[in-house]
Order: sequence, then C-alpha cells, then structure tokens
Amino acid sequence: LKTPQRMLIFLCVAVTAASTGQRRAARSKRGLLELAGAIKCSTGRSALAYMMYGCYCGLGGQGWPRDRADWCCHRHDCCYGDAERFGSHIPLVWELIMFCLGPLYKCEKLLCKCDMEAARCLRRAPFSQKYAMWPDFLCGYKQPTCNIYSLNVPLCK
Repeated sequence: LKTPQRMLIFLCVAVTAASTGQRRAARSKRGLLELAGAIKCSTGRSALAYMMYGCYCGLGGQGWPRDRADWCCHRHDCCYGDAERFGSHIPLVWELIMFCLGPLYKCEKLLCKCDMEAARCLRRAPFSQKYAMWPDFLCGYKQPTCNIYSLNVPLCK
C-alpha cells in the first residue's frame, strides 16, 4: 500500500480507539472493537460482516481457517497473543492513540501494528458470503499453530 493508504488505515484505527471509552478485559473483545474502524476503512464493510465470519473472525477462534479472510483473522489473533506473551498489555482505549502516535512503548505499538496488518490483509482477501455466518461446530478442533508466521515480536519486559 502507498503511504497515504497506510496513513488512512492507521487513522481509522486511532479514531475508532478514541471513540470508545471503556476498558477491554479480553484480548479478543478489544481486538474486535479496535479493529472495527480499520475494517470499515480498508474493506468498506462493517465489522459486523466479519462478526461470525469463518472460524477466527469475531470473538474467539478454533479449528481450521476457511479462506483468506479467515486466515487474516487467525494471524491477527496470533499477533495479539504474541504481543501479550512478550510483555504488552491491552491498553485503555484512550491510551491506544498515545501508543500508536507517540514514541512510548514498542510493545504497545505492536498492538497497533497487528490491527493495521489485519486491516490490510482483509482488504486483499475476498469476502465469501458462504462463510459470513459460519457455525463454530463446523470449524472442528484441528487448528494451525501461530509458528507459521514470522511475527518478529520484541521482548518487552
């Protein structure tokens, strides 16, 4: 993507973060809400379109990703998981803008990077109506590990 497009996605993530003023307790809940604006900006679709999409988009995640869009969501889950394991915390929403824009903490910036990469990935991935309301029981139990991605997460502690 060209720099103006990257900036637009970044600003969408930041604006979405600023518009919601509550603490996120769960990683998946925070990821979905913060990513919503970036999804809308990058794909033109509401985040609700991805709420029950495939096996990894929306809350939770299990089984094998169904298509390219579902793989984007799997990678996003892995990115967040790695950021948390290596010392990042899920910030208050108002903090997110400082982490993304300011020179503060590299680990919190990683969370912003996870969201922006997911938005770019979903922009390139076709949306299949077939997987829009995919039931969890069809996902199965076999799932890919996050080791398939080279996320290069820094140690933050």
